[in-house]
Amino acid sequence: MHPSPALAFAFLLLLPAILRAEDPAPRPSDADAEKTVEELKAALKGGSEDAKREKVAACADCPHPKVAAALAPILVSGTDELRTAAAEALGRMDGLADAAKALHSALAPNEKHSKVLEALFAAIEGVNHPSSVPVCQKWVNDRNDLRDSEEVNGVLWAIDVLGGLKWKASVDALIAIWNKKKVSGRGGGTGGGYKEKCRQHAEAALRRLTAEAFGDVTLWEDWWKKNARNFNEDMSLK
Repeated sequence: MHPSPALAFAFLLLLPAILRAEDPAPRPSDADAEKTVEELKAALKGGSEDAKREKVAACADCPHPKVAAALAPILVSGTDELRTAAAEALGRMDGLADAAKALHSALAPNEKHSKVLEALFAAIEGVNHPSSVPVCQKWVNDRNDLRDSEEVNGVLWAIDVLGGLKWKASVDALIAIWNKKKVSGRGGGTGGGYKEKCRQHAEAALRRLTAEAFGDVTLWEDWWKKNARNFNEDMSLK
C-alpha cells in the first residue's frame, strides 16, 4: 500500500522542521559568555549565598570557555556548597574541553572534601570529554599504588566514571586498572576486600560501556582485542 500524494507532500513540508529539531543547540556567543561572567562576578562580590548559588547554577546555560574559566576558581575557593554548584554547572557543559579542564584541576584540592569530590567526578562524566580518561585512570593508579589496605577517597568514583566516559580509551583504561596487582590480587599484599571492590567496579564499568559480560579480566582482554576495531572512538558501532 502506497501513501497518498497528499500525505507524502505533507511529510515533505514537515521534514525541514524535523531535521532542525534534531540539530544540536548552537554554542553561546562571546557576548553571551561575557554577560554571564559579569553577572556571576557581581553576585559573588555582593550577593547573598542563595544569589551566588543561583548565578553559579545559571552558568550551565552558557557552555562557553570564558564561563568555564570563571567557574574554575570557585571549585577550589568557595564554600563546599558553592563548589558543588559550580561542579554541577560545569557538568552540564557537554563536550566542552575547558569545562573538563576546570574539573580536572579541582580534583586534588578537593580530595578531603568528599561531597565536592563526588560532585566533581559526576560532572566529569557529564561533560564526557576524552581528556578525562587518562585523568581518571591516573587518579586510580596513583592512589592504589600508595596503599592497598584501605579504601582511598575517590578511587571507586573514578572507576565508575570511566564506565560513563563513552570512549574506546575507557575500555583500555579499565582493563589496565583491573590488571594491576593492587586490584587483581596478583603479587600478594593486603586489602583483599578493597581489591575486590575495585574489581567489581571495574567489571561493572566495562559492562556499562560495552553491554558485554565476562567474569575474568583475561576474557575481557581477548574480547577487546578481537572487537575493538568494530567501534568508533566514541564507542558507537561502525
